[in-house]
Amino acid sequence: MEDLQKLLDAAVNVAEKAGLALAAAGAGMKGVKSAEGRDVKLAADMESEKLIRTELGAATGLPVIGEELGGDPSLLLGGKLFWVVDPLDGTYNYLRGVPVCCVSIALMQGREFVLGVIHDFNRRETFSGGEGLGMFVSGEKITPAWEKVASKATLQTGLTTAQDYSEATLKEFFLTAQRFKKTRAIGSAATALAWVAAGRCDVYHETSIRLWDVAAGLALIKAGGGDYRIRELGNLPFSYDVWAGVPELFPAK
Repeated sequence: MEDLQKLLDAAVNVAEKAGLALAAAGAGMKGVKSAEGRDVKLAADMESEKLIRTELGAATGLPVIGEELGGDPSLLLGGKLFWVVDPLDGTYNYLRGVPVCCVSIALMQGREFVLGVIHDFNRRETFSGGEGLGMFVSGEKITPAWEKVASKATLQTGLTTAQDYSEATLKEFFLTAQRFKKTRAIGSAATALAWVAAGRCDVYHETSIRLWDVAAGLALIKAGGGDYRIRELGNLPFSYDVWAGVPELFPAK
């Protein structure tokens, strides 16, 4: 427990340091490095990940899988601890000045989500926790109050950059959404998961979502007493179909 707490504290410090750099970034950091299809990459993505890798390496010595610089997929098959990093989740929001984006850092062991930290640098909120440690918002321990009936619940969802946009897929998307009282798509999977973990929404679902987008949020939801269901997809490395939050709201298998 003590060692996990030290690792969580290190991740919080690094996430907040990266968040300060992103919040203070000028136009150069918002320069577009690439824009393919529905995806966009900024200088900020790369610079934030470099900072996080350097700081985490110095603090913990553990290997890293990151959105920008990749990592060793065989770590998911072993028993060693490693970090999974999204240095800037909600890149397009960040580019356009929409204040819904964050830094996301998770600690994993094989396929288990051990710890999570999501730092919303616009609101200066840090969501952190792990199973056995509890769920915290800016250092305050919370117990999420989730709705368990779909007609009263809020779904966080979205259409990812790797999404199949066929008519059948879009129909399924809307059929899923109509089960719930409210549906939100905010353009940052990690922020969406943090809000579910904090009890501000009740369930999250996306398909073709990448590991670094969801790893920290899944750890946080588990820490708060929720659960998740993930299915690995074969079309892209580190790509998943995910339900997370209140298991009563997940569709039948």
